[in-house]
Amino acid sequence: MLFLGTETFPVENAYDSFLSQQGGDDNAYTEMEHTLYHYCVPQDGSAGEKNVWKALEMFAAFFKCPLLGGEQADRELNAVESEFELNKKDDDCRLSQLMSFTCGMDENAPIMGKEYETSNSTTKEEPFHPFAKFPWGNTNSLKTEPESKGVDVMKELRDFYHTHYYAQNMRLVVIAGYELDEIQRRVVQHFQDVPANPRIGSDPINTNNVERSGITNLHPYKLPFHPSSLTKLYRILPVRHHHTLTLTWQIPSLTPHWRTKPTDYLGHLLGHEASGSILSVLKERGWAMGLSAGTGEDGEGDASTHALFSLQISLSKRGMACWEDAVKVVFAYIGMLKFHFLEGHVVEKNGEKEEGLAPWIHDELKSIAELSYRYADEGDVTDIVEEVAENMAPWLNLPEERVLDGNALLFDNAVDNETAKSLLFDYFTPENMRVDLMSSLFGRDADFDDSAIPGEEEKKEDSEDDEGTIQPMDVSDVDDNSSNALLFDSEKAGPPSIEPRFGTKFWAEEIPKDMIQLWTDAAKPHLPPSELALDLPPKNPYIPSKFDLKPLPADDAAHPLLNCSVKVCIIVGRKKSWFPAAVTKYQTKKNSHRLSLSYEDEGEKWHVLDTPEAYSKFEGDQGTLEAGHEGSFDGGKVKFRVTAVPREGEGIVFSYGDADHDDDVEDGIAFPPIPPPAPATRLPLLIYDKHSFKLWHLQDRKFRRPLADLRIKVECEGMNDSALNQACMALFCKLCGDALTETCYLASVCELGSSLYPTDTC
Repeated sequence: MLFLGTETFPVENAYDSFLSQQGGDDNAYTEMEHTLYHYCVPQDGSAGEKNVWKALEMFAAFFKCPLLGGEQADRELNAVESEFELNKKDDDCRLSQLMSFTCGMDENAPIMGKEYETSNSTTKEEPFHPFAKFPWGNTNSLKTEPESKGVDVMKELRDFYHTHYYAQNMRLVVIAGYELDEIQRRVVQHFQDVPANPRIGSDPINTNNVERSGITNLHPYKLPFHPSSLTKLYRILPVRHHHTLTLTWQIPSLTPHWRTKPTDYLGHLLGHEASGSILSVLKERGWAMGLSAGTGEDGEGDASTHALFSLQISLSKRGMACWEDAVKVVFAYIGMLKFHFLEGHVVEKNGEKEEGLAPWIHDELKSIAELSYRYADEGDVTDIVEEVAENMAPWLNLPEERVLDGNALLFDNAVDNETAKSLLFDYFTPENMRVDLMSSLFGRDADFDDSAIPGEEEKKEDSEDDEGTIQPMDVSDVDDNSSNALLFDSEKAGPPSIEPRFGTKFWAEEIPKDMIQLWTDAAKPHLPPSELALDLPPKNPYIPSKFDLKPLPADDAAHPLLNCSVKVCIIVGRKKSWFPAAVTKYQTKKNSHRLSLSYEDEGEKWHVLDTPEAYSKFEGDQGTLEAGHEGSFDGGKVKFRVTAVPREGEGIVFSYGDADHDDDVEDGIAFPPIPPPAPATRLPLLIYDKHSFKLWHLQDRKFRRPLADLRIKVECEGMNDSALNQACMALFCKLCGDALTETCYLASVCELGSSLYPTDTC
């Protein structure tokens, strides 16, 4: 709505049009506790008013004087409806909304319309939690339903804006290539008229006026799942073909624990994929193909009110018949963690024993986090401003000096054992868990239509999709002894319940008490039986400890002048002439510092650099060499002036350094000068050539980071002769990747990625 026009810029979509004309873009999204607006516009070097400041002025007007017109609202509502329709067939979105619908904390749909039991008695007073609401929005929720109840939607919209959109409730991040004083002046100029307080009076519980206390208006709501919605199994019909088991535990918000991140610690242990892990055991039995664990990054999974810790398993068909046993393996691993936690470890300083897992686990995670942050690739500027703006949210409890790295690093030297123990012993229990089993073995969403709604026609019997035809779970390929799970017959179960927003069809049932007790016993602190082969993660051998860069060749080393464009003053006869050149190589020879210059006629010549010690101040992070720098070669016989300096990571640049030539290039009436070819030492070098195996090596000179990229190409004769050969090769690559999971996972944790894939060419 705000993008559609303001009093300052009333033309509809003027903002979007301006950004598009400049090659920029904009967007906005809403999470559970905040809405984020952002834009990006290329920085221009033209004289006069810059595009970036014009865009900032238009952006600021959203929060001072938006039009919020009725016709605009209708058009924006159509956009919201379109976006909702795009997500309507996404199984992850459907599961998320189903959790909200069945959490038992919405007065309009408590446990699918049934009364619930409290610890003391049965009551008709339904509880409420914001998590239970519909977070996406569509035409029905934003227009049809409220208008049917006599609600003035436009009044509610404007009241919401006037209640929440004020300066104390906002955070602003601006990145631009200008002096900080200039950026601050522009921000003050354009945002100083944003009201400091709500424009209309309101109840404090309905506003979000918070400072850095970590307390918001959602704080009183606490955990989202009512006890009667837990210990339930939800069998869900998917849209696409897959089998997914999701275990979800509700836990208190852990945003105050940003220094130690205990859920990341436990997620690492439960989601590990190396030998001894939950996934390793499940794969060995043929029950699973993948597993992940942790809290979600979105507002619903990690909020100021609560967090949802989920363990999701991608099951095989055999695993579907054994899902209860798979859950038992999960709790057996939790029981093992409890045992090792109580067993404790010896503290090196005093030799005494204390509770907690081995310190090396935390030390590895801390080292990996620091390495990943230190050597991360440069991010997109839009992603950076979004991340920083979100990190400034007060309920995250990050101090100002940690908004850049607070969510990425571990700051204490040991894990928070008190919180980790509370999660393991008090929250990761069968009684605090809901189970969502989404599988096409129950049928497919397309197998049911609206006639499945109770009271209407019976569900259709025929289906065009044979794979999704409604039938009992077919587990004929599963050994009778491999599972004690009861098979599910969707026909005998009756018509499914329907989540009203996405139309997700599901059956809900209580998990038998004897099964809950079986899982509870498995979760008690003890070592698992030997046949499960569960264990703590092995120590990771791929964590690096040395970061020294391999020295460059002596005859082609690094120097601040390397790759610069220069103008060289050479005496021709009695006349001094300036010639453009590029510095291509640097070497030290017999205590002299030599630079090789490539001239416009492609001639190469070596020169001895005078006063080489003067360039030490430009090495590393000490300073930057700039255009205009002057020096001399060959004992003062040759003068030079730097005309262009390459950007970080850029190769050789070539610039004439005067208006007569460079302006012609910029105006398009002359070709730019052609940089000289790269020296042979900067081309891939064949270092091994035996037994049909060739190994080429190229040393990085641009980025100067302790990273390596190894690529191996295996030529397979006849691979592309037929579609069958190509399919077999693709299958072979997948099987190899699956077989190497336990080894490759340890490397991937250290940001050492690997992939195996067939190419389209021989």
